[in-house]
Amino acid sequence: MTIKELETSLGMTRANIRFYEQEGFLTPQRGENNYRIYSQEDVDTLRKIKLLRQLGLPLDTIRQVQQGAVPLDTALARRQLALEEERAELAWADWVCSAMRSDRAEYATLDAEKYLNALDRPAEGEGYFSLKKDSAPMVAYPWRRFFARWLDLFVYGLLWTAFGALVLRINLPDIWILRLLSTYLNYLTMLVVEPILLATWGYTPGKWIFGLQVRDRDGGKISWRDAKNRTWLVFAKGDGYGIPFYNLYRNYKSYKACVDCETLPWEEECGYAIKDESGLRCLGFVGATAALFALTFLVALQAQMPRYRGELTAAQYIGNVNDAIQFHGIDLPMELDQDGHWVYSDRYGSVVVGMLEGAPPDHQMILDENGTVRGVRLEVARTGEEVVAPPVLQQQLAAIALVAADRNFNCFTWQTSGVLSAIADQKFESYALEAGGMTVTQTVEIQGYERAGDYLFAPDGTKEGIPSYRMEFIIERK
Repeated sequence: MTIKELETSLGMTRANIRFYEQEGFLTPQRGENNYRIYSQEDVDTLRKIKLLRQLGLPLDTIRQVQQGAVPLDTALARRQLALEEERAELAWADWVCSAMRSDRAEYATLDAEKYLNALDRPAEGEGYFSLKKDSAPMVAYPWRRFFARWLDLFVYGLLWTAFGALVLRINLPDIWILRLLSTYLNYLTMLVVEPILLATWGYTPGKWIFGLQVRDRDGGKISWRDAKNRTWLVFAKGDGYGIPFYNLYRNYKSYKACVDCETLPWEEECGYAIKDESGLRCLGFVGATAALFALTFLVALQAQMPRYRGELTAAQYIGNVNDAIQFHGIDLPMELDQDGHWVYSDRYGSVVVGMLEGAPPDHQMILDENGTVRGVRLEVARTGEEVVAPPVLQQQLAAIALVAADRNFNCFTWQTSGVLSAIADQKFESYALEAGGMTVTQTVEIQGYERAGDYLFAPDGTKEGIPSYRMEFIIERK
């Protein structure tokens, strides 16, 4: 018999049935789909419990009767004695009420002491003929629970993204294997962090937004060990170990079990409690999600900024250039040394520089008396070459390393400044532009070359030595 059939047959709620199961009165079998299958013996047990509870017998007494420790007749005799005492107390309370009405007692002039003295003690609690107290805490809300966990994983992912991009300066390509590894890194964080949060706070950020709390049977916070086991079962049974496609299947199965009020594998010893069902919590989720996306965008913008900011030493400027090459994945087999000269990078081994670019220009740093970089100069002179490519990449690297490092720029204003696009668009022109606290100047002299796209070509039949290209590019603090 399924739990739905049991509800109809016995007139009990699922919460009642689960409560008695957790109390150890019955142990249903599990079907192939992991749903509970209740035997006729379980049905008879529940009927007996329902009868005895409605007679007002405590659970401990019923357990003793079931185990044979106390005869049923003895338990019923004790209950009758208790009922007689309760009837006497209720009758006495009824008599005091009548007396107060006969005296036409008013609240403002009520002589409370007079009537308190008439009462030996108040009647205890509410009637015994209800099963409302015998309920295991059950909170379904599958979508709230799903999005609460999704939000938690989003937070973990954002923290790792920020750490990788801003601290380790890692800019991973968007390929599926790395996305999968990133997902498992988030799961690993969940397995470590969530048990601590549940044992100390009772909730995670996502659960807090939705008003969800994880509680033990007594309504208290679960232990770290129970929280650890719970989180592992969520990962294994709820998310299918994170295995693509299989995790979707496990999500669906968990959703169905939750809708059917089945106890999920990680909730055998604990359960959810919910503070309220206010729709404002859903709005809070929307706001939190928007904030996380905004923070993700902010991290992406901030990662475009150079590692070192403000007034730079020569070593910091060199570090900014090399960091930009590495972070942006620029296919350049060289890096700047401490003097601003290009040297082959050990990462690439022996690599031939492209013929079109020729040797990249050195970054000639202009230092003040304190060793601070006041500017940088790039110079290129080509004579008689058939093809010349202006060193736009080198100019942009210099701008990222020095101009973007200026405190007048932040990640937003730098992205909208248009400095890098201006450098690329005016590669054949002489110009001067203001960028924050910096001045960017380029002087170009071109003789005998024809422009074609991003390159200069020497016309056929030109005598060697006639075509020439000279460029001086300077970034200097105002």
